[in-house]
Parts: sequence; C-alpha cells; structure tokens
Amino acid sequence: MLNKILKISDKKSPYFWDYLNTLRASILGANDGIISVSGIVLGVTGANLGSQALFISGVSGMLAGACSMAGGEWMSVSTQRDLQLKTIEEQKDLSRCQNCPVKLKSSDLLMPLHAACMSFASFICGSLIPLLAITFSLPRFRIMNTVVAMSLSLSLNAIISTYNTNISTLKTLFRNNITGFATILITFILGVIFST
Repeated sequence: MLNKILKISDKKSPYFWDYLNTLRASILGANDGIISVSGIVLGVTGANLGSQALFISGVSGMLAGACSMAGGEWMSVSTQRDLQLKTIEEQKDLSRCQNCPVKLKSSDLLMPLHAACMSFASFICGSLIPLLAITFSLPRFRIMNTVVAMSLSLSLNAIISTYNTNISTLKTLFRNNITGFATILITFILGVIFST
C-alpha cells in the first residue's frame, strides 16, 4: 500500500498529501471505534447491567466517539491547513529564490472536511463490530464473542494498514491488541468494582 502511495507521490499526483492524511484518519478512526466501544460495552457487562443499558451505552459511545474523532480531526487538520496557507503566502515573497526548499502548492493543501468525514465513518464502522458482537450474543457468550471480535478486527486493521509496506505487521498487531486488551480489562474491572 505504501509503495503504491509513494509511486503516486513520485508522479506528483495532485492532492497526494490530502489522500495520505485521509487514509491515516480512516485507520485511526477504525481502531478507535473498535477499542472504545469494546471498552464501553464490556465495562457495562462487568457492571452486570441489563441488555437495554448495554445497547444504549454502546450506541451512545459509538455516536459520541465518532463525533469526537471527527471534531478532533477537523480542528487538527484545519490548523495544519492554516500553517500550509501561511507557508504558501510566505513562499510568494521568495519566488525568485533558486536554492529554496521544495515549495508547497495549492494541491498540497490538506482538506479538514475529508479527514473529519473519513474519521467519523471509520469510527462508526469499527465500533459496529463489538456492538453487534455483544448485542447478538447469548448472555453467557457476550464477553468471549466481543473479545474475539475486537481482537480479530484490530488484527485485520493492522494487516491492511501495513500491507505491502516496510512496517512490521507483527509489531502493529501486537500494539493494536495490547491497547485493546488493556482497555477492555480496565473498563471491565471498573464495571465490576462499581457494580458492587
């Protein structure tokens, strides 16, 4: 995947940096959706709350998380874009400079809305995995099915995001799963503690 992206960059494809930034937002959004909602629903399960509370908590977490991720991307990428615009403006004053570094062009500008929308959509997609796993499981299988669904989806995201790159798939698998398991362990234990 990265080799393909770098080939696009070599051809000086317009909007390359925005494409790369949007891809980053989608990978992070999906990971966050999977981990956040897994943590929420397993925390509620640890507190031994009913199916309705479990579902409402999961859906609320999914929507709040997606909005938060999209808002964070919009603010962050807007700041980067402002900096890019300022740099382009300053470069106009140095237009006759022969030894200047590579200059930014208008096609290099990042689009905050692209990153925000991709982050929102990928968070929703990622969070649906643990939400559906726990919702459609029998009560005695809820924890196991959600943990398996979370681990498989985090692993798949790691494999996709490192495919055809020089990035270690095993390290990414390990990091994704360690983060996911630490999150659900903490929220489940807290759920058990606060339910007593």
